Amino acid sequence: MFKLRAENEIFDSLQRKKRSLMRLDKLAISDAIYLDFLAHYEGIGLTADLEIFGYEEALKENRYLSEINSDIAAALWKIGRTGQGDEWFIHKEDGNILFYNHDGGEYSSTIYFQDLKISFFNFLQMALLYRDLEELLNQNDDEIEESAQTDFEERINSIQPGLYRLYPFQYF
Repeated sequence: MFKLRAENEIFDSLQRKKRSLMRLDKLAISDAIYLDFLAHYEGIGLTADLEIFGYEEALKENRYLSEINSDIAAALWKIGRTGQGDEWFIHKEDGNILFYNHDGGEYSSTIYFQDLKISFFNFLQMALLYRDLEELLNQNDDEIEESAQTDFEERINSIQPGLYRLYPFQYF
């Protein structure tokens, strides 16, 4: 029922930029797939909880982050936000995706960021599965069979063991 998408399936479904960016080496981010996304694709909203910034928005958000907390900005790069004002980050060195709940107040330390222990590519895979889940829930008045719930949880956990529990928003 729920299917993990391969890299080509994911990127073929995204809106390409009219003009690709040539040089992103000043960003100092280790994840090559994320850098490729910024260089070649527009920002995307996959679900209410998963908006990923395009290059221009990411630059704007991260300039502001540098102004308010240079320590956090040195380690993390803001890649998106949720509809509730929470935010998604990528660790510049290890490439892991992190979640920040805005209820925690101003950024004070990276210990307040929840590490999902997945790469940007895995983040896209996860986001598309959550989009598929939301579409299925919308078609079925916000209810699905227990077997579909189990299939969904197993598919999410196939990306990274325990990822379903780490994801900050629960559907069932």
